[in-house]
Amino acid sequence: MSPILIRPVREQLEHDRLIRFLQLKYQKKFEVLINPGEGQAAPVKLAGPAPFFPDLVLLSASKIAGLVEVETGESTNNLEALAQWQHFGRARVPFHLYVPVLMFDAARRFCDAHKVSVTEIWTYRSLYDGFDLVRVFHAPSAVANAPKHSSVVAKLLPPVVNTRVEPERDQKQEMANLVELANRTFKAAAGKSAAAAAAAKAASAQARAANKAAAKAASAAKAAPVPVPVPPAKPAKAVAPAPKAPAPAAKAPAPAPKAVKPVAKAAPPKPAAKSVKPAPKTAKPAGKITKPVPKPVKKPVAKAAAKPQKAKKPAAAAKPKKTAKKAAKKKR
Repeated sequence: MSPILIRPVREQLEHDRLIRFLQLKYQKKFEVLINPGEGQAAPVKLAGPAPFFPDLVLLSASKIAGLVEVETGESTNNLEALAQWQHFGRARVPFHLYVPVLMFDAARRFCDAHKVSVTEIWTYRSLYDGFDLVRVFHAPSAVANAPKHSSVVAKLLPPVVNTRVEPERDQKQEMANLVELANRTFKAAAGKSAAAAAAAKAASAQARAANKAAAKAASAAKAAPVPVPVPPAKPAKAVAPAPKAPAPAAKAPAPAPKAVKPVAKAAPPKPAAKSVKPAPKTAKPAGKITKPVPKPVKKPVAKAAAKPQKAKKPAAAAKPKKTAKKAAKKKR
């Protein structure tokens, strides 16, 4: 049983199973007492007032012949070595230590560091139907070589009996306490004086009357029409006189009319060109043929831009054809 830590459930089950397995092994030579789990059937007195609970206690002729401690992977540590191994090694009996295979080096290092006088160190490995045990360290003279000034004699103490009260008795006692408390309360209430009872009745009657009056007032308030509050009329505000319109300003003088340009008078039509006397007809030479004179092509007149209308000039009279003059020159 480890006072330092709480092992995981799986390791605790394996730990207790190994204790029972070792019990069968050591029963051939010793009387074996075990403390599996939280059991306290075999306490041992060593140095100090507090008892110790090794996993197995080996007895021979009602005397302690050896102590056995089983550790798991979690409990093989420095705190466990200081709390238990060191005290078990000081007892004047052989001390056997069982650790997992992988924790042997750590266990040996802790024993050397704290000068634990251990007789045997065993490694174990769990199997389907038991355990594989191997003794890896053995020191038969560990007990003889232990210093006498620090060693103690291990004594077996009577088993520790847990004084646990059954839960049914606790419930019955609690129920009895509640009944007694109720009886006391009832007697205290029944022992009141008549004056106190009358005063209580009067107070209750007044309370009922007040409640009835309040109920009637509430019903009457509901039945009566609720007056609608009329807001007070606001005083009329004095109207300020309208300001007089300012006198009309003097009209500005009308702008002078713009000067209108005089329209150009149409020029009098020019006299028609003098009529040319026809030349005397002469007999044209037989071989010569006069070429027809091409008619002059009239050029398109471009439209004037929008301007103030002016009098159009009369178109010039078409000049007479000079065919007759050309013909006379040729005859000369």
